[in-house]
Amino acid sequence: MLLSFCFHSMGETVFWLKLLYQLGLLCFFSFYFWIGDKEFPLV
Repeated sequence: MLLSFCFHSMGETVFWLKLLYQLGLLCFFSFYFWIGDKEFPLV
């Protein structure tokens, strides 16, 4: 019982870490392109 609970919480932790990681990458890239667009206009 306890073992399955530990595995379940571990899976949830990994899931949240992946989600936060992807959100961080998304924010970083959008910010990077926003700054790049301001510094070097593409149009």
